Amino acid sequence: MDKKRIILTVGMVSLVTILVRVAGLGREMFSAYFFGTTLVYDAFLLAFMIPNFFRGILAEGGLNSAFIPVFSEYLSPEKKKDAQKIISDTLGASLCLTLSLSLFFFLASSLAGFFPLSPKIILMLSFLRFTIFYLVFVSMAALVMGVLNSLGHFSGPALAPLGLDLFWILSLVTIAPLFGAGLEGRTYGLIIGLLVGGAAQFFIPAPALWRRGFSLKPTFNLKNPALVRIGKLLTPVIIGVAVTPINLMVDYFLASAIAPGMVSSLWYANRLMQLPLGIFAVTLGTVALPSMARQVSEGNLKQMKETLAYSLKLAFLLVIPASFVLVFFREPIIQVLFQRGLFTSQSTQATGIALLFFSLGLFGYSGNIVLTRAFYALKDTATPVKVGILSIASNLILDLILIGPLKQGGVALSTSLVGILNFGLLFFLLHRKIGLLGGRKIFKSSLEFVILSGLATILAFGCFHFMAVRFGTGLALFSALIAGSIFYFGINYLRKNYR
Repeated sequence: MDKKRIILTVGMVSLVTILVRVAGLGREMFSAYFFGTTLVYDAFLLAFMIPNFFRGILAEGGLNSAFIPVFSEYLSPEKKKDAQKIISDTLGASLCLTLSLSLFFFLASSLAGFFPLSPKIILMLSFLRFTIFYLVFVSMAALVMGVLNSLGHFSGPALAPLGLDLFWILSLVTIAPLFGAGLEGRTYGLIIGLLVGGAAQFFIPAPALWRRGFSLKPTFNLKNPALVRIGKLLTPVIIGVAVTPINLMVDYFLASAIAPGMVSSLWYANRLMQLPLGIFAVTLGTVALPSMARQVSEGNLKQMKETLAYSLKLAFLLVIPASFVLVFFREPIIQVLFQRGLFTSQSTQATGIALLFFSLGLFGYSGNIVLTRAFYALKDTATPVKVGILSIASNLILDLILIGPLKQGGVALSTSLVGILNFGLLFFLLHRKIGLLGGRKIFKSSLEFVILSGLATILAFGCFHFMAVRFGTGLALFSALIAGSIFYFGINYLRKNYR
């Protein structure tokens, strides 16, 4: 995939992703209005994180990272029957695994009342009995998206999360009020929207697969050689992709012990940080993985390294200015988006502290996404595993050190430091594995992006304060970001930094 095609594909998928992320932002705005940073919403988020954890390691992260490199070998027309068998057998295995996990957690959480647990944990487990089944739907959706990405179809799969966002919002407005005025009752209404939204994530991209002549009928042949290969790749991949989900679980459960609302503030901050990460870095990783896997299978290592270096450069071009925006405009952004209903000014301050420290590691997170995909394209799943194990230990140690003096800010800072450490180690190890990666050029470009982002921030800051006095925070923030963006991307365009 040449540079022009990468730009066009990333641009197209990014537009779709922006639509989805805006819907996701709307989802958080409604949640902030109805729940704020309350203990009940903390409990729901903890219950939602558990199926999300398994989704990250078994579905979108693990399965697809192991599935795509193997499935890419069966894309020729004469191998279509074999490709169909891989899809059906993988779907069958995925259903067995996720249904078993869901039933286990349903039964285990149903027994919570027989043990002397805190009211917060009991509430969380009562929600978990139902949220865990989200895993089944989203795992099926992840497989469909993996197949379509392998076939070079990105926009349809990128639209799938829109289903969750829309049904989440609809449930808050229409279903949740039917459960009464209390926050706990409304949460059960939200869980209905969560499950329906999970199913929608499967049915939105499925027609695109059917049009290509593939079916989604599960079969259960665990002896399929391709499925065996996927399984062998999946085991170490799970450990590798589990780093972020495990770290997030540790972060949020430690934060739940600080005070009510800390989990919610971390959640809102993380969602804001995920906005540029999802639009740019995840999109780049999604587009680059099939391309790099194909180049490796063709023996074209030089072109694969060029694709990798260009993907890193493009990721930093986009996420570095986003970091500046989130650091220096964090409270105005949170005020404009969330501060209404049960989301108070105290909620804004708590979320702003977390967002400040999360944003410092944005470039590390984005670099990790691209580098990890490069290792998977090389069918090397062991290296990310080793780095991942170190990261889990580092995150726990840093959490325990920083959570005392910095509260939720310490949890966020720990995550950022671990992300930067991960990036440095992965880059060094990949360089040692396949040779020069253009590190000097990437560093030089990144330094230029930092300088330009700083200048753009100064311009935007001046614009914001000039406009805020006259027109209010919302219009001032919008004008400032537009002015800074025009300056930053205009200079980069003139300097042809997108090449």
